[in-house]
Amino acid sequence: MVFNKFKATVQNLAELSWPDLRDLFSWPSSSTIQTDNPHLLIAKAANERGETIAFVSAEPILLVEGYVLNPRSNREDDQKAGDAIDAALAQRAGVGRIWVVVPDEAPIMEGEQFIRVLERKVYQPVTATQRLGSSLPQFVAYLN
Repeated sequence: MVFNKFKATVQNLAELSWPDLRDLFSWPSSSTIQTDNPHLLIAKAANERGETIAFVSAEPILLVEGYVLNPRSNREDDQKAGDAIDAALAQRAGVGRIWVVVPDEAPIMEGEQFIRVLERKVYQPVTATQRLGSSLPQFVAYLN
């Protein structure tokens, strides 16, 4: 994908060239690259001269932002149901991690972490194939 004279590519860690691996691990960074993560992707942006300007490590994850619990169930069953759903979602989506948005009123839970997040809007144009592949109306999606 080309954007403002920059070209970005995405590869698995094992697919990187030796020069890219050298730069990825020798350039200064305040991040840790999880090389043992089988879902790890490395994105690289290069300018119009082919000079690498940046690397980003990423992985696909699922974001769970809504759930409904049976009011008659107990906490232990709620947890077991959540574990079963997590496993099924992860297998279906092919991801290794799921992030759960915890409501403000929920008590702090074991394993809960606080992270800083910067949300980036990414425009995904609708392709002709997507428009012609369905009789349902197609909407352009913006990630907010």
